[in-house]
Amino acid sequence: MKKTICVIDDDEIYQRIIKKIISRAEVFTDALFFKSAKVALDEFLKKDTPLPSVILLDINMPVMDGWQFLKTLENFTPTLYEESKIFIVTSSIAYSDKEKMKDFPEVSGFLSKPLRTEKLREIGLSMN
Repeated sequence: MKKTICVIDDDEIYQRIIKKIISRAEVFTDALFFKSAKVALDEFLKKDTPLPSVILLDINMPVMDGWQFLKTLENFTPTLYEESKIFIVTSSIAYSDKEKMKDFPEVSGFLSKPLRTEKLREIGLSMN
């Protein structure tokens, strides 16, 4: 089974780090990287790109934050959570962010940066 992972995060350094972690995890066949939630949304909705198996989503981004991305994608893709496991990945320690996640009960989890190879491997292997 083809497993695609998508990282949506505006932090260039984190993008470089997570690319290495994804490679080390050795469980995903393809990886997509977006520095903007808006660009990712356009890719999934306007270009009719298939949704990835896993989405690692930052919540604090300019223009469109992770919460806005989720709300918009949910409205256009009713099968979103059947097609993709979505994880909020953030360096935020704000209690309000964890509370906001209650508005999105289908989100698979709230992960802290930096993500570890073992955790990513566990997520990928759970999709078999």
